[in-house]
Order: sequence, then C-alpha cells, then structure tokens
Amino acid sequence: METTTNLKTSNSSKEIKQANQAETPNKKKRIASVDAFRGFTMLAMIFVIQVAGYKDLPFAMSWFGSPVVSTFHHAADAEGNLTGIGLTFTDLVAPFFVFIVGLVIPFSKKSRSGILWWKHVGTRVAMLIALGVIYISLILGLSYWWGILQAIAIAYLMGAAFMLLKPNWRWVAIFVVAAFHQYMSLTFPWWTHLGDPKATALSIANLGGDPWLPLTVHCTPWASISYGIITVTGTLLGEAILSHSTKKIITQSIIIGTVFCLAGYILHLYSWPVFAMNKATVSSSYALFTSGIGAFTFLIFFLIMDVAQIQAWAYPFIVFGSNALLGYFLQPFVRMFLYALGFKMYLTGHTGWMGMFVGLLWTAILWVVLLMCNKRNIYWKI
Repeated sequence: METTTNLKTSNSSKEIKQANQAETPNKKKRIASVDAFRGFTMLAMIFVIQVAGYKDLPFAMSWFGSPVVSTFHHAADAEGNLTGIGLTFTDLVAPFFVFIVGLVIPFSKKSRSGILWWKHVGTRVAMLIALGVIYISLILGLSYWWGILQAIAIAYLMGAAFMLLKPNWRWVAIFVVAAFHQYMSLTFPWWTHLGDPKATALSIANLGGDPWLPLTVHCTPWASISYGIITVTGTLLGEAILSHSTKKIITQSIIIGTVFCLAGYILHLYSWPVFAMNKATVSSSYALFTSGIGAFTFLIFFLIMDVAQIQAWAYPFIVFGSNALLGYFLQPFVRMFLYALGFKMYLTGHTGWMGMFVGLLWTAILWVVLLMCNKRNIYWKI
C-alpha cells in the first residue's frame, strides 16, 4: 500500500513538473523579446557612454536638423553648438529604457493588487531616487540632486499612476501632458533650465558650486514628466503583450509607432526650432517621436523572436537585459579596476573607427563580467 502511494505521489509530481515545463516556453517566449530589447538598449548605452569623449566618430551628418555630429554622440555634442536640437541614435537610449519600464508595468501590476501594488511602486521609486543620488553624487561626482535614475523614477511613478486610467483615457492623457510640458517649456525658462550654465555645479568635491545647476543634469525634475509620457505609452503596448495575442501585439505596435512618430515629427517641424526634438529639455516632440520608435523597435524583436522563433542571435542582448541594473552599476567599478591595472591609456583618447573598436571592446568586457555574474546567479533587481 505504501509503495502504491509513493508511486502515485511520484507520478503526480511528474505530471506537475511536465505541466510546468509545458508552460515555461510560453513564459520565456513572452519575456524573451522584452529582455532582448532591454539588453539591446543596455548594450547601446554602455557603448555610447564609452565613446562619448572620442572625437571624429563615423556616421557624422545632420540628424533631424541637428548640427553635423556622429550618430554615436548626442545631438548637443557638436562643437560650438549646445542647442541639442535633433535626434541621433544615442538620443534614443534613454527613451528606449523608460519605454521598456512602461512595457513591464502591466505584468508587475497583474501579480499584485491594492496596497501591495502601491507599496511596490513606492519602494521602487524611493530606491531609484536613492540609487540615483549614490551613483550621480558619490560615484560620478556630478551633483547632489538629480540624474537619469531619478528621472526614471518619476517616469515609472507616472506610468504606474496612469494605469488607473482606461487605455483610451491614457491616450488622451499622454497628449494632454505633452501639451502641458510644451506650454511650460515655452512660457517659463525655469521649467527646463536652472542655474548658470557657465558656472560649476554643486557637488561633494565642489561645495561652492551653483546649487541650482545640478537640477538640470539630464533634465529638470519637473521636465521628467516628458519621460513619463514615454513610459505611459509603453504601458499601452505592455497590456497588448499581456494579452498573449500575436495579432493584438502587432496591431498595437503599429498603431502606437505610426501615431506617435507622426505626431512627434509634425510637432518637430512646426514652428522650427521652437518645437524641435531636443533631448536636453526632453521636448514633447522628442518624447512622442521616440515613443513611436520604441514601439517599432520592440515590434522587430517580437516578430523575429516570438513569431519567427529565431532567438539564438539575441543571446548577447539577453545577458544584459536579464540583469540590467547590475550591468549599469558595474561600469565604474570595472573601469576603476582596469585603470588600476594600467589599461587606462588603451581606453581613452581615441578617435574615428579606432574609437568605435575600443567602444565595442569595452562593451564586450562588461558583457563577459555580467555573464559571469549571471552564471553565478548574481542578480540585482529592485
């Protein structure tokens, strides 16, 4: 009798295991394209940060009205021109990241409800702001107050809060916020710029610096609502992904991509250069257009990985995408380690195609370090 019971238990366990295994491919299939898109964005971010100081990089031209600049630099990096007007590949990195933040919000909200959901949101916002202060102030020494992680925190909070609205009303809210941001940017100079741009910023190493200037690092706190536009747009596509309907995902990607690209580009052209795409101020045209590009980019990953089931090529992206936060924070530590070993001269001061090669080499080094962390199950998520 005991033997029979054990056999039944064993068979039952096998059935549960087989059922879980049957569900796993669908789960991985759903997550794979999102992780690959996130990993592609992380890889691009690490590369462009490394080559930011390199001169005469290839593929230099005017991008959407920018001064002549390599697409691997921000539009504001052209010598003698700090307007930031235009849009290069580098200017897509931050929007892609906050768009992906929006993509996964519906998944996170589905697994939590009520007070648990808002507790999760509040904890993530607080941790992102705290990590931003640590990274921007203590590691980079840029300022005490503001940076890209804090801007992502505001964008995430907006994405979570706007989930209270039905999808149709979220569409309306996106354009209302975009119009409000545009109005404030044109009417009040303090909305997008604070402090004396010629002064040095207040920091730990420079306590006599301008205390207002640091609030303009990446963008002002209130201008971060424009990044929030991108995150809210991401939630619209995230809900389609959550439906598991291939048709709905493709349709929603095309609709979002088309509507927002057209809206952003038309606004960009209207009353040039007042409404032009501008990363420094996170202009409304910039937020809308990059939201559309984000939807189309995700669609490419989805069609290749989830529809065509061609996934092996994206493995390098998955390594970054599955452990993005750790990869982001590893950069300064790996850099300090290499500098301590005497490799600084090999990573700095390059130009042209050699700069591109060194940028790719640096990205590959970070990739190997992160791969080792992943294999040892060392992950950092909040």
